[in-house]
Amino acid sequence: MPLTSTEYSRRRRDKIKEENPEKYKQLRHEENQKYYKKIKEPNEEEIEDDIEEDIEEIEEDIEEEETKKKIPKYLIDLNIINIDKSGFIIYKPLKKRLNRLNKSILQPQSIKLYYNSLNKTYKKYSKVEFSETFKKELLKLLSNDKYDTNIINKELEFLKTDLYNFIKELNKNELQYLYSILTRIIGYAPIIKKIYPYILQKQIEYQQSRVNIELNDKNYIKYNKLSFNIDDVLKILNNFNDNKTDNDKNYLTSRDKLIFGLFMLLPVRRPIDYLRMMIIDKEPLTEDKILIHKRNNYYYNKTFYYNRTKTKQIQKITVPDELDILIKNYINDRITGSLLLDNDNKQYTSSNLSIHIMIIFSKIYDISISAVELRHYYSTYINYLVKQKELTEKEHRRICDMMNHSYEENKKYAYCL
Repeated sequence: MPLTSTEYSRRRRDKIKEENPEKYKQLRHEENQKYYKKIKEPNEEEIEDDIEEDIEEIEEDIEEEETKKKIPKYLIDLNIINIDKSGFIIYKPLKKRLNRLNKSILQPQSIKLYYNSLNKTYKKYSKVEFSETFKKELLKLLSNDKYDTNIINKELEFLKTDLYNFIKELNKNELQYLYSILTRIIGYAPIIKKIYPYILQKQIEYQQSRVNIELNDKNYIKYNKLSFNIDDVLKILNNFNDNKTDNDKNYLTSRDKLIFGLFMLLPVRRPIDYLRMMIIDKEPLTEDKILIHKRNNYYYNKTFYYNRTKTKQIQKITVPDELDILIKNYINDRITGSLLLDNDNKQYTSSNLSIHIMIIFSKIYDISISAVELRHYYSTYINYLVKQKELTEKEHRRICDMMNHSYEENKKYAYCL
């Protein structure tokens, strides 16, 4: 029986590797360079959509910081005390702030979002920028370092006299960032009590917008092209490269197959859970006492150890055999590296990995699909199985946990079929 192109290529590489290891390393490096130069990137709109949804997941984490506690029933009815000439509603402030001074530790990406958002919105409002001194003190504040209260108060003094004109132009996320910053500063309770009704109003609108969301035409096409059935996934992994050469733009490398398998052979997690995952040769020590942004995720002995997750939950998940084979194939094919995934022996950036995921799914399905879309589609799929009584609630909850999703959040992620 004649060899397939995939088998022929692998035998050729194995022979070079055995006879001349240095030449093999050089060959693999050149192939990687050639491959990445040939990649056709998705259009700008697709990239922006994916980056926006990546930020959205960080923002969900930020929202939970202040809103995960049960909202008192008396807050659900927002009391209007005035409406200005532009139609902006003035809500009655809270009688008291909900929580004490916020001293929680922010992850670096959250600090960056807070900082950049306040700078941007202030410049839009005042037509000038904050002073460099204030910016330094703001970073100290967000990093839980000692900061100069006088400098912070002086620059934010405008909020005491012109709060409503400032916040009326803010979107949901910008308002949340401002609120979260102010909850960290002593003496801002009066302003916090005025802002919170707007946080609540936007939160209610957001939750209502997520109920019974139907698939639009574009999402319907993408969802129907996918199959999370393991036999269909394995068929792609085993047969996709048939009749293709290494130089074919649609050829799947061992890394492509691994990335595809990570999102199709396990309940779909966030890409960042794999971006920072390291390969180790012994079982990792527990990292529950380490600050969340200093933890790592690990792969060892057919097991994923997720220490750094959005929910802060430490998880250990057994890797299925089919996925473990893809991991070992990729490790065998590459030159070196301690990361589960690498980008020419360097760590992926979040945006680069997001783009690569879209490229891989575009090769396979002829349409770009982002990681966040995959989470929505997979949630839709398992919620449909529950409705069809092919999946029990207990099994559904277990899968949600493997996705690092709450059960309720997962139901909101699902489209209505």
